[in-house]
Amino acid sequence: MVRLIHTADWQIGKGYGNFAEEAAYDLRKARLDAVDRIGAAAQELDVAYVVVAGDLWDSPTLPMDTVHECFHAIGRMGLPVLTIPGNHDHSGADGIWHRPEVQASQQRYAPNLRLLAQAEPVVLSDLVVLPCPLLRRHSATDATAWLHAFPWDTLPADRPRLVLAHGSVTSFGQRVHHNVIALGDLPTAAVDYVALGDWHGLKQVAPKAWYCGTPEPDCFDKEGSGRRSQVLLVDVERGGTPQVTAHPTGHFHWHQLKTQLSGAEDLRRLQQQVDGWMENRVRRDLLNLDLGHSILDFDSHDRYVQWSKGLREQLLVMVRKGSCTAVPTGEDLDVLLNRPEDPLIRSVATQLQQQCLQDPSSGIASRALAELFHMVRREEQAGRA
Repeated sequence: MVRLIHTADWQIGKGYGNFAEEAAYDLRKARLDAVDRIGAAAQELDVAYVVVAGDLWDSPTLPMDTVHECFHAIGRMGLPVLTIPGNHDHSGADGIWHRPEVQASQQRYAPNLRLLAQAEPVVLSDLVVLPCPLLRRHSATDATAWLHAFPWDTLPADRPRLVLAHGSVTSFGQRVHHNVIALGDLPTAAVDYVALGDWHGLKQVAPKAWYCGTPEPDCFDKEGSGRRSQVLLVDVERGGTPQVTAHPTGHFHWHQLKTQLSGAEDLRRLQQQVDGWMENRVRRDLLNLDLGHSILDFDSHDRYVQWSKGLREQLLVMVRKGSCTAVPTGEDLDVLLNRPEDPLIRSVATQLQQQCLQDPSSGIASRALAELFHMVRREEQAGRA
């Protein structure tokens, strides 16, 4: 039996250009740090190999300081690391693996890394690897096609057989026209484990075939995308069923929530859900919050604003969509309109209320009315003090 770590989609050097530079830097660094975490897992779990099912790099134009750092981390693993070119780091002439300075860095810092860029068996002392590299970013042919009519009796009969491939075995709800893998055409009895990359979530797609997901999440979760932030520990033997266990490696936590608030109870549930996700972590969470067209009374809206402000300070990134509008209840209006001793406040509040009724979509009058309400409340509290 051979024990190995199956990982993929490191995408070292991913830019995160849609975030502020400080957050983008932290996210890029986390992807590099994940390589060390994978190395630590390899030592802890006593594996013989780390196999990377494509997309070790994010693009062919990465700066060399990033390349050096990654290779140095791979070299520190101190065990064989096998990788194939994926769509982001394909083996075409314009790919990153053909850059002479990248090749020199790999030889210097990561001599334990082996790039399997040819579709041919790699026979090791205890394992047979069947790499299915991508020759270009978008390929119309199945990279595993060379295995469909392969003469399996030419391989050693006593060693497990590992297929290493990068691409889509299903559409996952999206239209896919390239890098498609016909998993059903692989002879099930002839192979012992299919290590897949490309899909960034954890997913078993056949009894012997798995997507491991990315070791460090890189985007807000899509519905049905599966768990991320892990590698797979795989025990494989010839003719047996692979034993597969997920091992956590992620640093950042990405959350996505779509909701609509209409009262204090909705706000309480939202706060409880988000606070439960974050578990008192600081600057290790990213939140994409879509509030739709939320409407809260003045007091609840004020609590939302204060909570949101504190949340932004705790999160690494907060993306907010939709709107949350303060709309007065009858009690809120009574505080402003039932004021015979303050005719000016009553007059201003009446005018603002009329503007809100005439144009409900305008937030200016609503915000002004809310501010007037809070000013009056503060004065009342100061008077009682």
